[in-house]
Amino acid sequence: MWVSEITEEKLSNDVVDRLLFEGLEDIGKSADCIIVLGSIKAAEYRVPIAVRAYFAGRSERILLCGGTVRDFSGRNMSEAEHMLEKALELGVPKTNIILENHSQNTIENILCSLLELQRSMWLNKVKSVLLVTTTFHMRRSLHIARYLFPTHISVYPCPADDTNTKRDNWMNTVIGTDRAKTEALNIIRCVHNGVIPDFEI
Repeated sequence: MWVSEITEEKLSNDVVDRLLFEGLEDIGKSADCIIVLGSIKAAEYRVPIAVRAYFAGRSERILLCGGTVRDFSGRNMSEAEHMLEKALELGVPKTNIILENHSQNTIENILCSLLELQRSMWLNKVKSVLLVTTTFHMRRSLHIARYLFPTHISVYPCPADDTNTKRDNWMNTVIGTDRAKTEALNIIRCVHNGVIPDFEI
């Protein structure tokens, strides 16, 4: 089934499962940089996964993305700055962290990360990246990155589970179901709008 053929009425649990989760496992690849996409919960769920990959020797650099300013426990800071605090707390040296502090959404996370990679590492020298985001958000993020990144850069998924939207439990709660189906519709809209090419599931 092509994503462009999926309507809201066709979003059965099986279709949502295949669209959001099928074939997106972390296969253990190393890369030139780990890119962590921003969100209000990124420091909690995504940064620990990135740091684990860093200390496993899979990359020497971590790029934290997200310019949206939020209230984190009474302190206003960007998502990237909040993630930076967590990464430092977990032991990553600041010299090995790149901060992308301007993007406001997933597409901008990807586009702005390209500029930071160029400034800090030179894009022509970057051959591969690990992409870290929440598991249910990975399909859209991965397709956007692979579409917008130069073709010489391989993008590998490094998914981070949250609490309510894991592959084995998203359908068990209202919040998980809403998040999963909303994300599935976001992917469908991206295909219809030409943000990413159509693909089969």
